[in-house]
Amino acid sequence: MQRPMQNARNRLFSFAQQASHNPWLDLLRTVAIGLVLLRHGSRYDGNGLSDGFVANLFRNGWVGVDLFFVLSGYLIAGGLIRRAGRSDGLFPAGYFQSRILRIVPAYYAVLMLCVIGFFPGGPDVSMQSALAHLLFLQDYTGSNINVAFWSLGVEEKFYIIAPVIVLLLARQTRMANLLAFAAMLLLISPLSRGLTFEAIGDGIGYDAFFASLRSPFHMSFEGFVVGIMVAILRARGFAVPPSAALAGLGASALVLVVWLGSHEFLGAITRVDAWLVPSLLAVLFGAMVLCAASLSERALRFEPFFRVNARLSYALYLVHLPLLPLAFALSAKQHFLVFWASYLILSYALALVIHFSVERPFLILKDTLNRPRGAIMPAERAGALLS
Repeated sequence: MQRPMQNARNRLFSFAQQASHNPWLDLLRTVAIGLVLLRHGSRYDGNGLSDGFVANLFRNGWVGVDLFFVLSGYLIAGGLIRRAGRSDGLFPAGYFQSRILRIVPAYYAVLMLCVIGFFPGGPDVSMQSALAHLLFLQDYTGSNINVAFWSLGVEEKFYIIAPVIVLLLARQTRMANLLAFAAMLLLISPLSRGLTFEAIGDGIGYDAFFASLRSPFHMSFEGFVVGIMVAILRARGFAVPPSAALAGLGASALVLVVWLGSHEFLGAITRVDAWLVPSLLAVLFGAMVLCAASLSERALRFEPFFRVNARLSYALYLVHLPLLPLAFALSAKQHFLVFWASYLILSYALALVIHFSVERPFLILKDTLNRPRGAIMPAERAGALLS
């Protein structure tokens, strides 16, 4: 009796390494959540940053969400392609069940904390806004409870249409047709943003840009399409040689850092920001995901660090922003490093609580329900799937 209980505890309270898991994707998840944390922390007036390369790098950390979108497109498409062989339907068996168990419990838990006023300095929440967030409509109605929630509205809509998009693209046996359909899908977001920008005219500020040209699902679609294309290419056997993939990943990272540090994106909204920047970022992140996917057999230094951060990335994304007012209060009139320490410690502490008390139990349930009857889950898969 004691051994099964001990095994259950080990499954729940661990960051066990998983068999056939690609640690290089964990590295990209860590980069993505790190960029988002830097972005929102840089909004604090006493953060110690001034104008310059490092300040721009921090302020442009919003691009971490775009990296998450590409990763999501890649992982969801890869899972759908694998499931396709076990299901004849358009929507593979267990697909929506898995998506709900992966995303909804932790999201609803943090949403409830926001609604009941758990976070100091949080906004008053109207019934209308709470209902919109429950239905994942906040990317269109306004994410005014926790701004970071906007991307969850985008993700949920992608999950609904992903099987159709993946089926449409995966069935194109000719590469020319595949690229043509992908190009058509890729044009949806830049055309939507660009035409809306032209209709609004010059002088649009960041808040208006975010609400009208950034947050809505159809304005943020290209990252998912790029991720899907990477998954389809991988499924068809396309891979970058490990040495070239490692060099490509390093070169892409260097381009990203130099680009982000060169100026503050969206500081003054231009046609380039509206028409091109998110699409160019999606392509760059697609190249990084392709390289990382091609390195699955290569060992990664400091793998445990990236694994833990990747497993916590969703909980960190949910909780970090509403903790900023408390971090501000704890570090008032003190050295700016006290703010960053308070902000990161609070974020990781609450993320651990949410991960182990809410997220992990439902992930284990998801993994259990997806396991064929009679199959025994290997110890290496004791941690629930991230995709």
